[in-house]
Amino acid sequence: MSKAADLAYERIRQKIITGAYGAGAHLKEEQVAEDAGVSRTPVREALRRLDAEHLVKFVPNRGAYVASWSTHDIEEIFVLRAMFEGHAAYRAASRITSAAIAELELCADEIDAQTPGQSERQRLNILAANQRFHGIVLDAAHSERLTKALAWLVEIPIILRTFERYSEKDIVRSNQHHREMIDAFRARDARWAQNVMDTHLRAAFRRYVVHGTENQN
Repeated sequence: MSKAADLAYERIRQKIITGAYGAGAHLKEEQVAEDAGVSRTPVREALRRLDAEHLVKFVPNRGAYVASWSTHDIEEIFVLRAMFEGHAAYRAASRITSAAIAELELCADEIDAQTPGQSERQRLNILAANQRFHGIVLDAAHSERLTKALAWLVEIPIILRTFERYSEKDIVRSNQHHREMIDAFRARDARWAQNVMDTHLRAAFRRYVVHGTENQN
């Protein structure tokens, strides 16, 4: 892929992840090229790559659109995350360093400090600490395969703004899972760490569904 196509790919992808291009948005080549600061040819290459990542969908005779996900799609994403991140937690339990555990504690402390997280800045700080927590666990697993497998899955909840549906109570419960995972890592108990991660992510999906239903009523 050319440098221009790489640039277009990064800029379009970033706009999808940040929500600048929302789910279902029509990605007109001319407008996207102008936004990315490149010509239409590299945009076509970039869109094909994003299609392969399931972030963009091509509709015959109509062009490219930002991918949309049904509740069933999102459930599958969380189930897959639970499987992969659960295995990452399992591997991390026997490999994680004391320094990494200390970093996990700092993440959990930051989340507690920012709760109730009602302001935009607080919620962004909580989201950043949560992402950092999961990133540390994945790094501690020392598995390139897991890192590659999770690269796309972990971004979908960010794109969908699932965290914005969390209440203060949800955030507190989620961080309790983080604290229990830290205890499991300290104990070097791989199965415990795996089970907590699985519960953590399945609970995240249930909160997404519950709050989505509440917002429709």
